Amino acid sequence: MKFYSISFVFFFFMTLASAQHQHNSVNTDVPSTHGMLIFGKEKIYASHLPMFHSPHDYQIILELELDNNAKKLFIADQENNSEYNTYMIEPEKFILPNMIQNPKPFKVNLYRGHFERGGKKIASDIVVSIKQVIFYKKFNAAEAKSSTTNFIFFGNTKEQFMAHQITNKPDFDQILQVKTASDALVKNEKYKLINVNKSENNSIGVAGNDIQVDVNGTNYAIAVLKQLYLEFDDLK
Repeated sequence: MKFYSISFVFFFFMTLASAQHQHNSVNTDVPSTHGMLIFGKEKIYASHLPMFHSPHDYQIILELELDNNAKKLFIADQENNSEYNTYMIEPEKFILPNMIQNPKPFKVNLYRGHFERGGKKIASDIVVSIKQVIFYKKFNAAEAKSSTTNFIFFGNTKEQFMAHQITNKPDFDQILQVKTASDALVKNEKYKLINVNKSENNSIGVAGNDIQVDVNGTNYAIAVLKQLYLEFDDLK
């Protein structure tokens, strides 16, 4: 009887220590300002500006919810400043994975242009909420770089977007607004992973170009409407 009691106590404390270790390893990030590209009119999307170091080593695409006044302001500013493709939000500080796993409303400043590179602040302290997590990935330094050019395709029947899938350094962050006539690409799933033909890589970011993509062996035509963002330096 003593043997089983001692074994049980030993097992209990080992399990507790293991759980504590796992808990501590999950929460290694610190609160930080996580700038995000913001885009869309029918629905409002945001893409986290990633880097290959903590606490910014995540590729995350979200659908956001803004109150009516903030959404109207953002849409009107896009329509009145069509020469600008890039808008960003500067959120209050938080621990990014915690916010994704347990979403709560947070305040942001809205910028026309890059919020750290001369962009113009057009609204302060807008309250936003995460309506849907479309894509979430923490970078892994051991992951091999892909030999293909893959994009995350997402959106709705009225607006569609592509985000370059980031793997390992050196890499790049690219967001495009695109258009496809295929309803199959925008239905039933949060996103689809698409492969762009290597011969068309140079034309991916050029507005007005049509590109051919492959999704699980099926080819689709996609028209590039405009490039919203392209960044190499942060992902060297």
